[in-house]
Amino acid sequence: MGAYLIASLALIVKPGPDLMCTLATSLAEGRVRAFTLMCGLIFGCWLWIWLLVLGVAPLLAAHANVMRTIQLAGMAYIAYLAFGAFREAFAAFRAKGGAGELKAAAGAGWRLFGRGIAMSMSNPLTILFFLAFLPSFVHADWNIPPAVQILLLGTLFCLIVPFVYVPIILLADICRARLVGNAAFLGVLKGLSGLILILVVAFLAVDVLFAES
Repeated sequence: MGAYLIASLALIVKPGPDLMCTLATSLAEGRVRAFTLMCGLIFGCWLWIWLLVLGVAPLLAAHANVMRTIQLAGMAYIAYLAFGAFREAFAAFRAKGGAGELKAAAGAGWRLFGRGIAMSMSNPLTILFFLAFLPSFVHADWNIPPAVQILLLGTLFCLIVPFVYVPIILLADICRARLVGNAAFLGVLKGLSGLILILVVAFLAVDVLFAES
């Protein structure tokens, strides 16, 4: 169990796509929106756990084209989000008389929650963890059925995530709140968010290319 906890924590702390997108959201849109995204990411991980428990995940993994389509769709969606962030940054820089408080972004929370699910479900690291790494900690000689072991181990992973993400979200939000609230600073934050998202797409693209080679 100790090895599993260490490995899980290492994967969560690693600055991968999910963590970087959460950081970008907190910087550009505030902690509430970042918390919503985090919940979507966790729920996406839990969906992978259930797919693994039900035997669906191995079937998907056996079809490389299906997995590649899922990953490419996730990359395209994040690239779309980056384009939106850069567009909002450009609009903020063009705004006149931008004095005023820097308020948290508003919008439908369920969409942000869904964004987190989509990102988590298409993240190659998440897929590799739940398809290849997690099952290696299942013990056939235990009295607990393997499917239940996978469900418990995966749920434990999901419970660890907030302990890493929440401090990062709060720290990013504090940095954001300390900035003078005007259009120029908002443009910088949105531009930084877009840059982080582009780096996420590049990271995912490298993972996909290495997986194919």
